[in-house]
Amino acid sequence: MERVLESIDAYLKDLEKEMLRIVDDQTIPLAEKNRLMEPIADTKKVLVRTKAELVRIRDKEYVAGCGMAKLRAEGKK
Repeated sequence: MERVLESIDAYLKDLEKEMLRIVDDQTIPLAEKNRLMEPIADTKKVLVRTKAELVRIRDKEYVAGCGMAKLRAEGKK
């Protein structure tokens, strides 16, 4: 799981660099910058959500047990 999160972080950094490169390039017209950055921004949003969900899954404590175990714990038969 950690390797996947590290890969997502690295890709997010690469996307950020690409966005900054586009913004800093004064030869690109504003409309073209918007067109170039839109897929990058969409990709970034998806990766941020994916990372958040993976962290949630990683940090969640899963407890195995059937319904009977829960009933027994509550004192019912």
